[in-house]
This record gives sequence, structure tokens and C-alpha cells, in this order.
Amino acid sequence: MPSSPVAVVLAAHGAPATDYPRMRVGLLMMLEFSGKLAQRLPPLRAWRERLATQAATWPRTAENDPYKAAVDRLAAHLSRRLGCPVLAAYNEFCTPPIGQAIDQAIAGGARQVVVAPTMLVRGNQHTELEILEAVVQARRRHTGALIHYAWPFEEGLLVSLLAEVVTQHLSSSATHQA
Repeated sequence: MPSSPVAVVLAAHGAPATDYPRMRVGLLMMLEFSGKLAQRLPPLRAWRERLATQAATWPRTAENDPYKAAVDRLAAHLSRRLGCPVLAAYNEFCTPPIGQAIDQAIAGGARQVVVAPTMLVRGNQHTELEILEAVVQARRRHTGALIHYAWPFEEGLLVSLLAEVVTQHLSSSATHQA
């Protein structure tokens, strides 16, 4: 990654690889949703952490993780468009985690990092709480850097994006019907 004073961390959700054992995904989700119980019982907490690490570090290819492949392509296109490094990062199930990507951007010379989530609509705990917490923790670690969280998205921008997509499909279907 070439040195740049600005970097972007594209914060995506993440997904288990399609060839990661489904039973382990189910166990991980069960432990995740057990909430405070798993946090209070060290063996359950350790089991959850082990499964989460295994799922996140499972070998990835475009075939077994098309979501990660799509996020990586999006990051590459965005990097070319912005003229600065864009690092893909993940909230869960995949590496690198968001905090680690922020650390990597700063280690690479960035003095400003913009964290932009791929989840666009308000009201989910990933963007409202979890990614925000990763940003807050990174700000504590890197007091000399400006770390912006580009959230929430202005609703008018989302309406414009969706209207453009719908219009393209309507125009496309009208051309095919003619």
C-alpha cells in the first residue's frame, strides 16, 4: 500500500465462507445470541471466540466467498476513483476486522482515515453500534490521526441512488419490450 495522508476503510458486514461447516456457523450464532450468558461463562466465551476466529480466518476464494470478492472489487474501484488507498474490512466472519484495517491505514502513513460502511440504511446494530465502537477504539489508539465515521448516510443520497437504479432497470425493460 503506497503511503498516502488519506485512506478509506470500507466497512462491510462479512459472511462465512460457503465451505465453512454450517454446524459451526450455527453454533457460533447460538453463542452470539446467548448474549450475557456466554460472556459470564468463560468456557462459552472461549468457545465463541475460537469459532469466530476460525470462521474469520477460513481460507477465502472468489468461489467460496463471493461477498468478500465483491467487497474487494468495490474497494479497488473506489481506490482508483478517489486516488487513495481503500482497505476492505469486515464487522464479522471475515478478516481483517475494521479496527485492524484502521491500524493498517495509519501504519501506512494515513493521517486521516474515513470509515465508510457498506450497510446503507439506519437501524441496524452493526452500523449504529459495532462499527462505531471499532472507530471509537481506534481513535483512542491513534490520538494523532483524524478518524472519521461516514455515517449515517444522508437519506436524499440513498433515494437518489435507488431512484437511479430503478430508472435504469425501467429503461432497460422498456428497450427490451420494444
